[in-house]
Amino acid sequence: MNAEDRLTSETVRELIDTPGPCITIVLGGSENGDTGTELKNALSRIRRELEARKMDAEPLLARISSAAADFRGETKSKGNVAILCAPSLIRVFRADRSVPAIAVAGDHFDIRALLEIRSGQKHFYILALSQNRTRLLECTENNSREVELAGTPVSFAEARHTRQPDHDLDNRVTAGPSMGSGTGVMFGTSSDADDKYEFLLDFFAQLDKGVCIALRGSSEPLIVAGVEKEIALYQRVNTYPHLMGRAIHGAPDGLEGGELHRRALALLSQREAEPGAETPEDFDKRVGTGHASTHIQDIVAAAWEGRVSHLYFQRGSTYTGTFDPVRMRVKHTDDPLASPIDLINSAAEQTLIHGGEVKILPASAMPNGVPVCALMRYPAATPAETAA
Repeated sequence: MNAEDRLTSETVRELIDTPGPCITIVLGGSENGDTGTELKNALSRIRRELEARKMDAEPLLARISSAAADFRGETKSKGNVAILCAPSLIRVFRADRSVPAIAVAGDHFDIRALLEIRSGQKHFYILALSQNRTRLLECTENNSREVELAGTPVSFAEARHTRQPDHDLDNRVTAGPSMGSGTGVMFGTSSDADDKYEFLLDFFAQLDKGVCIALRGSSEPLIVAGVEKEIALYQRVNTYPHLMGRAIHGAPDGLEGGELHRRALALLSQREAEPGAETPEDFDKRVGTGHASTHIQDIVAAAWEGRVSHLYFQRGSTYTGTFDPVRMRVKHTDDPLASPIDLINSAAEQTLIHGGEVKILPASAMPNGVPVCALMRYPAATPAETAA
């Protein structure tokens, strides 16, 4: 997967703002990987939708046909094919096979398809701790590349010769966001062992600063790899908020090519299968305080106000109705005369537009299995506060 294929929160926001008509197509392909027939059927459907809107479909359909013809590869093993087309852009790339097939035209790209594509794209980092040469790797499901830690010593010897350790560091470090079980690692009782401990702790503190600079603005998981004692030390000084609690145990220099990547993917899969892995452990305690909600009516209004920081909903869940942004009133209805919309989609769009995060999760990962829930930046104003 190249950088252009990866959907981040920022690129999803940009795609939401793309002027229409916007065409969203995801092709699963046949058993032998052929998407020709499926694409032909998708284009026929899009043509009917655009013609029903009194729009000239041919220029956009011609762009899709041309771009798809230039996109070669065997679909069965590499995933589905996603096509995003609007007057101002055309993108064709691979998507995870879990992304449902779709072919729709609208004023905006299909928000669920964008979120499903993003959900299926694994993007993470590995910090391979080594006293000889530590590496920071940026990874997708299929490949990885080394990220430069500019101005940061990447070996123990380099760190030891560039500065003296902070002798107060051991007394003032606090546990990082995903601290492991080893919290009091020492290398012995002699002064030499104590010196090495201080230098190594200082080395990892410098690494942490370099990692935070390299990953500034990222919310992707960081997986640390190394021997047990060094993992525990690094977890003590870590300040990157998305460090995973689980780690890859074993000296990275001794692992065969691709083994680090394989083990990291296995850890990510384990985490994704855990109930409540994506939501805060104290979510239930936040409900009722104005800082979290499981009620779609409250969530839709909060999303339009820009108060939702994180929105989570189950795959396949819907809530059709109408929303009056003036009165901030939600009404659940399936009456076609009321022109109902999927209010979960509306909440997702508004959350992204206001800079929040949106994730589609399995039922097992939702608090108490609810279909939708959200974290708020701040509670809603009371009537008295609004009047003031």
